[in-house]
Amino acid sequence: MTACPYQTPALAAGLLLLAAPADAQTRVGDAQMVSVSGRCGKLVVGKRTLTDTCTGKLLNVTYPDGRTGFYFVLADGRIVTFSGMDGDNPTPDTDVVDLDKVIMTRKDTPDKPDVLSATGTCRFGNPMQGPMTVSCEGRLSSGGAFSATFTTDGKPPT
Repeated sequence: MTACPYQTPALAAGLLLLAAPADAQTRVGDAQMVSVSGRCGKLVVGKRTLTDTCTGKLLNVTYPDGRTGFYFVLADGRIVTFSGMDGDNPTPDTDVVDLDKVIMTRKDTPDKPDVLSATGTCRFGNPMQGPMTVSCEGRLSSGGAFSATFTTDGKPPT
């Protein structure tokens, strides 16, 4: 990628937007992926409290159409993804993703995740300026709530 993603007219959401250097990005097809390390403070989806199994690794994938996903990695290899489109940026160093789905991989059918319709947001700061928090919250179409927080250790994304 030749330009920093936050300089493009169609701002790609996610940690990439927040000044991740080009060498910290990994291409996955047409998508860009970065990872950060830190501490998962909370992970709840409906009646499932997954905080104790949430690891210290968070992935962010941004797709060419502006869709982004925050991938919370669980100790057993499952992943909970909060996915949506780039929203309005409150400040130059913060961003919002307007969520429309929560995706949960399954151990019994890993190639067929649960895709749950949802409304909500993920808010986050610039990982290049030290520790920052990704905070996601909202409601599932089934009526349950979801919330997640992840605070980075302050190291740049990889």
